[in-house]
Amino acid sequence: MNVNIKELSMKFSERWTKVKEWWNALALREKQAVALGGSVLAIFIVYAGIWMPYTDHVSAMRKRIESQEKVLLWMQAADREISKIEKQSGNSGKPVSPVVLLSLLQKQIDTTGLGRNLTQLKQSSNASIEMHFQKVAFDKLGGLLIAIAKEHNVSVVQMSATADSTPGEVNADVTLKN
Repeated sequence: MNVNIKELSMKFSERWTKVKEWWNALALREKQAVALGGSVLAIFIVYAGIWMPYTDHVSAMRKRIESQEKVLLWMQAADREISKIEKQSGNSGKPVSPVVLLSLLQKQIDTTGLGRNLTQLKQSSNASIEMHFQKVAFDKLGGLLIAIAKEHNVSVVQMSATADSTPGEVNADVTLKN
């Protein structure tokens, strides 16, 4: 390995000597032109390699912040709406057994016309019920969940919705808890 370093050092020394000879052979005007060209090239490399990627990254981060601020505002509005709904419903409703709640939910789902989209409705534990919907209108599902929360004193503890190929429709899994 030491031999390789020595060889590289010798080659570099030889090339550097050739560059010095070439430089010394140039006229003053040629030296000025090469120096000016080298300076312009160095400035371009710094601009294209460092400055532009940095400014592009800063711009992308600013756009991301704007997007995240919009999401935050939406979430705060949704939180206020949920709090308002919770205050309106209060805790006056008596807890309903999961079996009775299953039958009430089935009736309400059928009444709202979402029965054809319901693929599964089951009791998953003593106090929770799972509902699985396929190709359901998201707005109708939201209305159903709000109505259920108000009327039966239950809360949505988990929900996942995946967009379907049809706009406005989702595949959703909802867990309700007494």
